[in-house]
Amino acid sequence: MIYQKAAFDYNDLAEKLWLISNQAYTHGSPWTKTQFLTDLQQPHTDYLIAIEANEIVGFLGFSRVVDEVEITNIAVNLTSQGKGHARQLLKALIQQEKANDVFQVFLEVRKSNERAKCLYESEKFRVLGIRKSYYQQPVEDAFIMSTKLKTETMK
Repeated sequence: MIYQKAAFDYNDLAEKLWLISNQAYTHGSPWTKTQFLTDLQQPHTDYLIAIEANEIVGFLGFSRVVDEVEITNIAVNLTSQGKGHARQLLKALIQQEKANDVFQVFLEVRKSNERAKCLYESEKFRVLGIRKSYYQQPVEDAFIMSTKLKTETMK
């Protein structure tokens, strides 16, 4: 099941998101617990939370500005990876944001994260460019990827 951030206590949720992020990313969580909490409290951000057997197994964080969405985080805990949770979260976001008249969804992904890049490409994301030295610890370039949800922008 997929839930919105509003269904959770933000303090508890920030802790759980950090734990998942810290184990899911090869180099640890790019965000602190405090950064997750601050992001959860913002009116322009939202999170989709994947639940299995009453446990949070993954999440997708994003911000929406007018008719564009940027995915800021997507992670699935190690024991639940490979079960389709990331794809389920991505599809839920796309379906939800099409209904919200969003034109385009953006994200950044490490150049070395081939598994994630393949997932995004399978959901019609395409590489737009490269952000040099975008990631730290270790320093690495990022692919900027996007998918269009509509053929025209809002008028």
